[in-house]
Amino acid sequence: MDANLINTRLAREDAVLVTIDSFEGSSPREVGAWMLVQANEVLGTVGGGNLEYQAIAHGRDVLATP
Repeated sequence: MDANLINTRLAREDAVLVTIDSFEGSSPREVGAWMLVQANEVLGTVGGGNLEYQAIAHGRDVLATP
């Protein structure tokens, strides 16, 4: 991923970084996979499906908390 793109997004808006640091059993992505969650955008992926849906929802809840 282009570091300039990430820096540009972070300069415009706060974000939550979601990463896979470990897992048990199977995982849609490897350890180290990440995504950047912002109020209206997501950059990257941790594998899609319910895991990603929950991570995006939680990240946006964190961003909305003062």
